[in-house]
Amino acid sequence: MTTGAKVAIGCAAVAMLGIVIVVVGVGGAAWWAKGKVEQVTDEQDRIGALQAQANKNEFRRPADGLLDEARLQKFLDVRRRVYDVYKKYEQDIAARGKKDKADFGDVTTAFGMINEIRLAQAQAQADLGMGDDEYRFLVEQVYKTMWAAEVAKSTGGKSVSEAAGQMYDQAAQAMAKAAEQARQPRAHAERSGSDAAEDAAEEGEEEVEEGAEELRKQADEARARAREMDVPPANIALFHKYEAQIKQYAMSGLEWIGL
Repeated sequence: MTTGAKVAIGCAAVAMLGIVIVVVGVGGAAWWAKGKVEQVTDEQDRIGALQAQANKNEFRRPADGLLDEARLQKFLDVRRRVYDVYKKYEQDIAARGKKDKADFGDVTTAFGMINEIRLAQAQAQADLGMGDDEYRFLVEQVYKTMWAAEVAKSTGGKSVSEAAGQMYDQAAQAMAKAAEQARQPRAHAERSGSDAAEDAAEEGEEEVEEGAEELRKQADEARARAREMDVPPANIALFHKYEAQIKQYAMSGLEWIGL
């Protein structure tokens, strides 16, 4: 066999080996992908079934936003079960949040993590008879109450709307004092008989008074907007009773997946 023939056979063997590797690689990837798709489909079906079971429990949102202690306890039980899964990934979630780009491993791992957490929540809600409407209401009220409790603590017991209005009221009072002080130059200008000085003093006084009036209007508007953040005093009392658990199960980082 000539040297050229040997080289040709060698090249053909290498090419064939390359084809085999590619085929095996593609086949392996297809098998892996098929397994993942089936796993994800099964998980999604299970989550959907559990959510449907949980949502059979009807819920009417209280007009006054009042929290029921027994339902709050069940909500915290749901959060505890989610937390039991979340804490396995807590450091990973924090690390991923600092990455600018995600690689393929990040995507697959994150997808599995999200599904595991969602499954834990769906199972807990189904077990405890809590539909999505009630769960969302409790999330909203619990964390609104957390904010209102902090405001009350720092303002001597004021509600969010009272605290917001008070800030503008204080500014308006300061502006009113400035308006009073602005009248003194005008009086002096009137006594001096200087028309130019009197006009300038009058203009300054009017600007200050207009500013004070605008702040008073803003105080009323601030109160109106902030009333949406007010909660019943009973909710704040419940928050303090369960504060440690509420804060423990806050699980920052899950808001981006709706949990």
